[in-house]
Amino acid sequence: MKKLLVLVFVLLSVLTLAACGSKETNNGAVVDFGDIFVRKTTIRVWIDDEEGEYMEAVIAEFNKVYPNIIVEHQHMGSVDARERLKTFGPSGNGADVFQFPHDHLAQAVLEDLVFALPSATKTLLESRAHQLGLDIATLFYDENAKSFDPASPNAVERLYAVPMSIESVGLFYNKDLVTTPATTMEQIVTEAQAWNAVVVDDGSGQTRAQKGLYYLNTSSHWADSYFMQGFYSAFNFTPFGPTLDNPNQVGFANAVNALTYFQNTLKPITTGTGGHNSVTGGANFEAGLVPYIIAGPWNHEGYENAGLNYGVAQMPTINGQPMKTFAGAMMAAVYKYSENKEAAIKFVEFLNSDVAMALQYEYKTKLPALKTDLLANIEGVADDEKLMAMAVQLQTSIPMPTIPQVTYYWGPGETMLQAVWNNNVVPLTAAQQAEQSYQVLAGLSAN
Repeated sequence: MKKLLVLVFVLLSVLTLAACGSKETNNGAVVDFGDIFVRKTTIRVWIDDEEGEYMEAVIAEFNKVYPNIIVEHQHMGSVDARERLKTFGPSGNGADVFQFPHDHLAQAVLEDLVFALPSATKTLLESRAHQLGLDIATLFYDENAKSFDPASPNAVERLYAVPMSIESVGLFYNKDLVTTPATTMEQIVTEAQAWNAVVVDDGSGQTRAQKGLYYLNTSSHWADSYFMQGFYSAFNFTPFGPTLDNPNQVGFANAVNALTYFQNTLKPITTGTGGHNSVTGGANFEAGLVPYIIAGPWNHEGYENAGLNYGVAQMPTINGQPMKTFAGAMMAAVYKYSENKEAAIKFVEFLNSDVAMALQYEYKTKLPALKTDLLANIEGVADDEKLMAMAVQLQTSIPMPTIPQVTYYWGPGETMLQAVWNNNVVPLTAAQQAEQSYQVLAGLSAN
């Protein structure tokens, strides 16, 4: 019995020492019991990093700050994460932290996948994150009504994710063909008319336009509403109203002036008599054959691998009005039913740190979603002409709409552009048809 009491006393003494954190030994050395008895927490993180080197570096830096949080990284394509989490999350085989592009946010919230981040995280990000990224990651949401209408009775504005990188399209130009990039569409139209009319010196007798070597090109196609938003905005059209969150109507009627411009001014210098998709701009620009293309940061790798001498400029004005492109963001969120939310929140907050952002630039060459003045803390970014040009473009960009109904915008919008571009449909008629199509798709019309 005495031996048992002694054993209990010894165990209690050890636990007391652990609670105190440290104790001198007989030799005068300090033994720290903290790490021995502090409970380790494990979180699983889904980030799009196939090689794993980027996340390995991030986790190593994270553990310098939080040594008791074990981070298990699993590569997961960002566009796949939401669907996979719907399947594997309930069984406990999903992720505590997952990454996804901006346009998945509202659907992820509706699907009950995203944990609304605490006010302390929101305050932290307000002091550091790029405002466009914050705007994209913040939603008004009424959980009871499952409504993103700010006027909904129980709608609350919350931050649902941490923006990691931010991007938009810009005006890419071949430095061997363009000395100083154009700043107005009026200049581009005039120069395009002259360029397109030149007969190609290959014996064919065809002009550059007839050979498809147009002055201004797109890396997508001319019915892509994401790429065309810059043109739309110069004519005061943004989908879902000025604040991009009115689900009751897209407002296609406000696009009529832009559609008229496309028909009468843009189409003749970009595809001539061809259709919206009769473009070989991407290949021609990469081959160094044409001066301008509207492209995004995802095109850098191909152009650089081709050894192209190119730069990036801000989108030109139209009639003195800026082209406000869509800004998109890659984001990280905490799974709503994670059993380790506190640790997961620490990790997503860390992704916004200078250390993590520097690693993202080093490994992924992405523009960190930080305030402009904080970019100076990320080595190499300030000297990266192409990324800094993107940063300038983002100063006039608008956040990509994140309401769920944006899903029903792209199809009618593309059909509308095709009708105007390919078939010379009257812009007002095309806009009315697109609005009706949206209403049906969004379940807002009985017809």
